[in-house]
Amino acid sequence: MIDLHFLVRRVHQEVNRRGFSFVELTLSILVLGILVAVASPVYSRSLVRFRAESAAQRIVQDIEQTQQLARQTNASRSIVFLQASSSYTVNEAVSLDHSSQPYRVTLDQHPYRVAINSLVTVAQPSTQQDSITLVFDRFGMPDQGVSIIVQSGTTQRRVDVAPVSGRVSIQ
Repeated sequence: MIDLHFLVRRVHQEVNRRGFSFVELTLSILVLGILVAVASPVYSRSLVRFRAESAAQRIVQDIEQTQQLARQTNASRSIVFLQASSSYTVNEAVSLDHSSQPYRVTLDQHPYRVAINSLVTVAQPSTQQDSITLVFDRFGMPDQGVSIIVQSGTTQRRVDVAPVSGRVSIQ
């Protein structure tokens, strides 16, 4: 015969054991809060570094592509950098999204969210420029050496274009 009282007690114990106690829940939330507090600054710093590095890489790629285009077309090509709008435009190139518009990159918007901190020419290293036009001749050689500094938070990356060789590097 089945003991009904035993079954009711057993079911009642299982129902009461399904949840977490208040102490267990509080400890879990406390541990989670500590993990978030420790991980948040680390994540924030790595995101700032990633944005600055990504923007610098994009500038390098576009400069090198413009150099190559000048060589391939046997004609001069230019890029205009504007500090105030943290943007640059590759002249004689069309936008990848809208073929009727020029190729323009705005660095202070998604995904980069960085600012052009300074524009400096090698000829006048102590004078910051509001804008710089970098012209590549038909051989892909620049008309001047430039340094473009991008900044995200406290992290900066400098893109240098060598005046004689046209070599592009990130510092």
